[in-house]
Amino acid sequence: MKHLATTIAAGAVFCAASVLFEHVAFAGTATNETIGGRTVRVFVPSQPDAKPSLVLMLHGCTQNAADFAAATRMDDVAEANGFVVAYPQQDKLGTNGCWQWYSTAHQSRDAGEPKELADIAQTVATAHGVSADRVYVAGISSGGAMSVVLGATYPDRFAAIGVVAGLEYKAATSYAGSFSATVSGGPDPDTQGTLAHTAMGSFARVVPTLVINGTSDGVVAPINGDQVTQQWRKTNELVLGDGSIADPTSDTGMAGYTFTRYLHHEKKNNAVVVEQIVVDGLGHAWPGGLANGSYSDPKGPDASRTLWDFFKARSTTTPLPPDSGDPDPVPGSDAGTDPGTNSGGSSGNGASTERTAPTDSPAASSSDDGGCATTPSRGTSVGGAVAPMAMALLAALVTIARRRQRRAS
Repeated sequence: MKHLATTIAAGAVFCAASVLFEHVAFAGTATNETIGGRTVRVFVPSQPDAKPSLVLMLHGCTQNAADFAAATRMDDVAEANGFVVAYPQQDKLGTNGCWQWYSTAHQSRDAGEPKELADIAQTVATAHGVSADRVYVAGISSGGAMSVVLGATYPDRFAAIGVVAGLEYKAATSYAGSFSATVSGGPDPDTQGTLAHTAMGSFARVVPTLVINGTSDGVVAPINGDQVTQQWRKTNELVLGDGSIADPTSDTGMAGYTFTRYLHHEKKNNAVVVEQIVVDGLGHAWPGGLANGSYSDPKGPDASRTLWDFFKARSTTTPLPPDSGDPDPVPGSDAGTDPGTNSGGSSGNGASTERTAPTDSPAASSSDDGGCATTPSRGTSVGGAVAPMAMALLAALVTIARRRQRRAS
């Protein structure tokens, strides 16, 4: 699949700007827990479902759990829909807050960060009565790339994955290789799709995947969104059988930004296996997020609501429920139905009744420094480790690229 997603701006590291402020949820309870030696921010809605779902949310480089929760506003979606959210925090020395998606030590089952994160999800699910077959994972930047790794290594634990500005499975296998992959893409996605299928082993199953990327991303080149899409199409086709997935269909809409959505359907029941939303003009950011948040953009489409609408009808036992017809519009868009509707879904699996949606959650007031809030956090932040000089320099390059992008727009 080809489309106009060729902008590769300056910036060679897989990082997001660090913004430290505390997000105050609309209701429900947010607590910082220590699980397996790692800090995990857990949000439980005020009225959880009897057997709630769980969404594991993975932040990007230099962010922490509180930053990401505030920027994405996923707590508000959880409060409105009765599911639990867990935000693990990457706070190890020497990583600069990056999940190590590029390292062979963290690309397989029962090892490294994939095992840690899968175990965290299982612990939170058990503690809060989550339905074991309705656990999902999504992330941005290095978190998006690690979501891909989790989909390949733990398909039995995660019913579906969401990838915002991420990379395909094993796009790089070394720290040095990560720079080339972020700027110009990884290896052939069909080859990587086969590797991901091999990584699944005896747990192989369809992993429905939602990919969101912007055409103006100056940190992770837009080609990576195309490669993630094709990689998961290939992986899922190996599970379903050769020729089982139809050529993609597309539609367009507007939700702040204009976007094009590509849908890859299983031929048998027309269910969406892989979905990609390409957002015109979006940089390295979570669309529909908090204004001045940590790598978020208030203009839509709303990634958090779109992810939940993609996830909610799927489970590990029913990854591809029969499609109900034409795809529902992306939340908040003018594609297909009234843009004011609050129950749109991105996968065409039918709408469910949503609880009364809260208003935007307040956040601590902040000053603007290159588009980033800088109010100190009241929550737990990345502990006092000093990042390596190279990582700090590259993080500065990302900030410069972002400021240039803002001036250009």
